[in-house]
Amino acid sequence: MTSSPTVHLAAPQTHGQPKRALVLPGGGLRLSYQAGILVALEEAGLSFQFMDGTSGGSLNLSMLLSGLSPEETCQRWRSLNLADTVSFLPLKEYLHVETLEGVGDADGFRNKVLPHFGIDFDRIHQVDAVLANYNVLDYGNKAVKTIPHRLIDEDMVIGGMSLPGVFPPVRKEDSIYLDTGFVQDANLLEAVKHGAEEIWVLWGLGNTGTYRGGVLNLYVQMLEVSANTALNNQLDTIRDLNARIEQGVGPYGQTRPIQVRVIRPDYPLPLDPDLYLCKINHTTLIEMGYADGKAYLRRLDELPAEIPANPTHMHDPLQGIRFQAPLQGKLDLLADQSDAAHDIQINLTVHVNDVNRFIAGPEHEARVTGHLSGSIFGSLKMIEEGRFTLECLTDKTRRIVYALSYSQDGQHYNLLAEQVLHDDQGLDLWNDLSNLSLNLFKVNAEASELVANGTLRLPLGSVKDWIQSFHVTETTGLMEKLSVTTRFARSILGGVYDAHI
Repeated sequence: MTSSPTVHLAAPQTHGQPKRALVLPGGGLRLSYQAGILVALEEAGLSFQFMDGTSGGSLNLSMLLSGLSPEETCQRWRSLNLADTVSFLPLKEYLHVETLEGVGDADGFRNKVLPHFGIDFDRIHQVDAVLANYNVLDYGNKAVKTIPHRLIDEDMVIGGMSLPGVFPPVRKEDSIYLDTGFVQDANLLEAVKHGAEEIWVLWGLGNTGTYRGGVLNLYVQMLEVSANTALNNQLDTIRDLNARIEQGVGPYGQTRPIQVRVIRPDYPLPLDPDLYLCKINHTTLIEMGYADGKAYLRRLDELPAEIPANPTHMHDPLQGIRFQAPLQGKLDLLADQSDAAHDIQINLTVHVNDVNRFIAGPEHEARVTGHLSGSIFGSLKMIEEGRFTLECLTDKTRRIVYALSYSQDGQHYNLLAEQVLHDDQGLDLWNDLSNLSLNLFKVNAEASELVANGTLRLPLGSVKDWIQSFHVTETTGLMEKLSVTTRFARSILGGVYDAHI
């Protein structure tokens, strides 16, 4: 008799703990963000008794059910060749616009993406460790169809990701199947029917008050309206159920009110075209999801038990700028008597979500995500929390500090990297820009202990990548992009900018 395949994040309910459900909604290829949250949940020791996937979220669900760990899932996203996701219809079909069912087909996903992700349907069918459902739209009956993991197949995963106008629908057994995105993008009520008392929703679609024109924006906004409205309606239903549960007449076996945990970004994630245009990559999205997951877990005990109204609501997108800092250096452990310095690499992404606030504000702060690598860190370590701070010492002197926190073997550490930009006589600007001092602190409840110091630098060979990584967000037209870039550069460099640029 063979044992049930292992599923990470799945475990039987323990005494005194709520029955948990993991809901993985859609959101396109941006859902590498979701994989980063999964790593944070596993590190927190959370386990689930029910899982549900919709649209692109079914890819992450399928990887988990196929036995991949959250970290392995992240690695599959990092190494995904985006060209493999693109597959065109036969040329003759584009000549008949009046009958065209999509801008491409799903052959790339069938033949390349699903195998790359290690999705194994035979293995999924054997899973006993957790109950899981997939969601597709039964077009003929105009209803969401839920498919247990023991019955899921490649056709239904593809059908569940076939947005109207993007991929043709999947025709199978006299039925037509599509993505449920224009009906709902997460199925919380299915989790409720399976007795869930705590539902964790890893949300990636946007939800703001900004309304834009343009074909792509209008299409995406229709999806966002449908998905968020459906979610809020489901939450209203759960609130009504909670009132019945408190009266002892809950219909699905819950003995305590159902709690809903929604982890989402503070600002909308970039759309899929930004991935294809290299304005962002899956590594960055994963690290954003990991940091957001960690931030949510840190404040978990402070969150109210009541289900919040419109919990996926985000800040309206504003003019901003995003860039990467690929740094290398050496770190000396103070307790190491061998005088051997450890080689390290630190890859950071700075997210200035509101460039006007960054420039005008007294603190000049921005968010940082990224990862650390090198033998001293063991395996790759994603940053749990990071801040980029600019301090204007004088008009010609600026101090920049990267404050980064991570954990290793249950111990928390803070890493501070600092550089000073000063307009000395001579051409020393590059030296200031490319060199940083480094201090590593072990964080305890009582105090922080300095355990290592060293230096970092921006290697000359990485300058091209560093420059190309600068992307202005929420602007229209070249002149507006140049204006934002210039104002940001002047705020960073001060008098150095006017003297040298």
